[in-house]
Amino acid sequence: MSDRRRFLLSTGVLAAGAAAFAAWPTRDGGAPAGPRARGGTESMTALAPQADGRRPLAPQAPQAEPQAAPQPGQGQTLAKRPNFVLILADDLGFGQLGCYGQKKIRTPRIDRMAREGLRFTDAYASAPVCAPSRASLLTGLHSGHSAVRRNPPKEGEIPLGANEPTIAEMLQANGYRTGLFGKWGFGPNAGNNNTNPNARGFTDFFGYMTHHMAKRYYPEFLWDNGQRYQLPGNSGDNGPIYGPGLIMQRALTFLRDADRQGQPFLLMLTLPLPHAPSVSAGLGQYRGKDWRRQDKAHAAQVSQLDGYVGVLLDELRRLGLADDTIVVFTSDNGPHEEDGVRPRFFDAAGPYRGLKRNLYEGGIRIPFIVWSPKLLRRTARKRTTHPTVQYDLMATFADFAGIKAPKNDGLSLRRVWTGTGKAPRHEYLYWLRLHAGSTKSHRAEERGKGRRCAAAVRFDEWKLIGFAPGTEYSTPGGKWTYELYNLNKDPGERHNLAKARPALVRRGERYLKRSWRPLD
Repeated sequence: MSDRRRFLLSTGVLAAGAAAFAAWPTRDGGAPAGPRARGGTESMTALAPQADGRRPLAPQAPQAEPQAAPQPGQGQTLAKRPNFVLILADDLGFGQLGCYGQKKIRTPRIDRMAREGLRFTDAYASAPVCAPSRASLLTGLHSGHSAVRRNPPKEGEIPLGANEPTIAEMLQANGYRTGLFGKWGFGPNAGNNNTNPNARGFTDFFGYMTHHMAKRYYPEFLWDNGQRYQLPGNSGDNGPIYGPGLIMQRALTFLRDADRQGQPFLLMLTLPLPHAPSVSAGLGQYRGKDWRRQDKAHAAQVSQLDGYVGVLLDELRRLGLADDTIVVFTSDNGPHEEDGVRPRFFDAAGPYRGLKRNLYEGGIRIPFIVWSPKLLRRTARKRTTHPTVQYDLMATFADFAGIKAPKNDGLSLRRVWTGTGKAPRHEYLYWLRLHAGSTKSHRAEERGKGRRCAAAVRFDEWKLIGFAPGTEYSTPGGKWTYELYNLNKDPGERHNLAKARPALVRRGERYLKRSWRPLD
């Protein structure tokens, strides 16, 4: 059976319509890569239209003439509350998309999304590993305040804090239908308990309940809300049913149901792509490459994710939902090097130092694209250097929906996304890393400190990284060691200025101390 046929069979409904044409990586090239991002003064630069002459990847609905869209002030309600689609990739590095400089992996649909939308160059994950990063995104609390501060042990999961409302709970309480499709990761591999997605604000859930379960691309079962959905014939890495394809099918069903009901919605798509292991539904255009098997499969995973993004955007257009929907594409942390994948072969972190697990820029600076043809028309075809972190999303979604957000650490990005005035800026951004596994390159970057607790802050153009003396958290100071970098002049973090600028180190250390709150 060919790779393409196997893929289409695995995705069920995707093969039934035009969406199937976008679901498989094509030989068409993506957009020319834009300039590499550097930290610095906030700016927004228009991108010139690019006529690439390629055939459409899927039939497009006719585009209406642009209409004047309401641009209310911060906190006001839009005439129609917007829908939100949040696509969260798993271990996708800053440099793994064509629109961020990737040369080997083809991502034409996300590149197109970036050309049509607003691309951030200074956006950050909330942590350098999956669980605390995703927890902060969901709750708006950074990892010094969130209950989830590390990846879970091999057996077991760490639940979200009972008193930490999620984006889904906030929106559901205000009339939104809320769906999560993909990886959850905050409770046991069991249904109907107070830690699963349905108990934390999601009206609809289909996917993997735990982080460890999500490493099985051909799972024996998935969860349909609180019930097991058996997948006969699957055995983890092989089988007739490709898990992400089936999950994508259910996400599209959710879209169509929400459209028929006329209810505003939040759709979170959290497929495990391109997390290890390097298992794909086929190698596609990479089969003939003179690369290692793991690298070919990893590239195919990224291109499959790209195809799914295209399917989702096409469906929004087909249903007439695009003008009322804000789509966010991002990743939970930097690129991985597990299962034999070589991130440096792909230049996966772009110009930045480090990988997943590092608090250097390569471990936490990630792709971040927002798209909405009408609601965000003023910032279409632009890029911005406005520093942001994913725990800003709760405040931002609340602002667009005209509702009050629970207490959180984020700031609304509405003015940045709409291009309607100066947006508030954080005094500093904060990250924490507790022991979260280890890889050869991750340890090499930190010269023996890779297993130690670490924390970092970015303030203005400065970045301070502190390493605790042991694996557990202790109050910064004393035996902590520090590295200080000027991200404007040294985005690759090669010149440690801690000894030369002690006043800035002390300032950063104060921020570190301020950001930690002991768990109850």
